[in-house]
Amino acid sequence: MNEFADILESIFRDVVPVLGHMGIRAVEAVPGRALLRLPYDEEISNHIGTVYAGVLFSFLETTGGAIILTSLDVNRWIPVIVQATIRYMRPVTGTIDAVAELSDEETASLVSLLEENPKSNWTITIRATDSLDNTVCEADLTYRFRSIG
Repeated sequence: MNEFADILESIFRDVVPVLGHMGIRAVEAVPGRALLRLPYDEEISNHIGTVYAGVLFSFLETTGGAIILTSLDVNRWIPVIVQATIRYMRPVTGTIDAVAELSDEETASLVSLLEENPKSNWTITIRATDSLDNTVCEADLTYRFRSIG
């Protein structure tokens, strides 16, 4: 793990404890890239033995938050999710990963947008994949930012 991954793990454990309980792990976290993993566990499954839909949503939304935390100055802007659309494609019965990436250009564009209007909305699509790289679910997540200071 690296410094950002350690910080994310601390947030999962201490700031939003339900994320730690769900078992979400930060595999890689660097500016412009966040790779999170959700190991399968019966404690997060539903009545048919697949991962509970609410856990899948939380996993995708956490990945969206992770890319923001690793790519933006969160001492200037705090993200708040205001809208989401999720698509469930396959039942999840094993470990899944989700990756969020922002190029330098995309990050600069977002920073410019926030400097112009700190209450801007911004949407990112996050997808989760299984061990065979099949997309199991994906979400369009819209964040609104709050300016600090």
